[in-house]
Amino acid sequence: MKRWKVTALLTLICILVGCDNSSKTTSSNSKNIKSDSSSHNNDVDVSQYSVINPVKKNLPIEIDELTTLFDIFAEKNRINYQYRVKNTPTQALLLPSTLETIRNNLLSDYCRDTPEIKTLKNIFPNGANYHYYVDNEEVIIVELKLSDCQAKTK
Repeated sequence: MKRWKVTALLTLICILVGCDNSSKTTSSNSKNIKSDSSSHNNDVDVSQYSVINPVKKNLPIEIDELTTLFDIFAEKNRINYQYRVKNTPTQALLLPSTLETIRNNLLSDYCRDTPEIKTLKNIFPNGANYHYYVDNEEVIIVELKLSDCQAKTK
């Protein structure tokens, strides 16, 4: 169920990005001509905002009976998800088997070969961070990069 909700959330994000990007207009009378890299950075910022803002408006989102997504933000071309975990002791989350399960589940979703996930990776080329909190204290950060998907397939 958790995997389905994460997949649905990522699909929704990418659909919203597609809709937002289709309505962009450009001004040919711009007085300031920007360099290609500056223009690219602005496009990336706009795309990242268009992914994050609609999700922020719907927060918090209950992922499952234990996990709630309470914030999402972009930083250094990475998408960051912040989850609150309830009814779970910190020590249980820090068990090697639990950490491995969490990472493998996130990696499986992040490395899917779908148009929506590819779009998300293009908008956030430096990867994704997943922050898990228990009692308002950050307990786990799972960092995923594009290279993690390549390492997974080897």
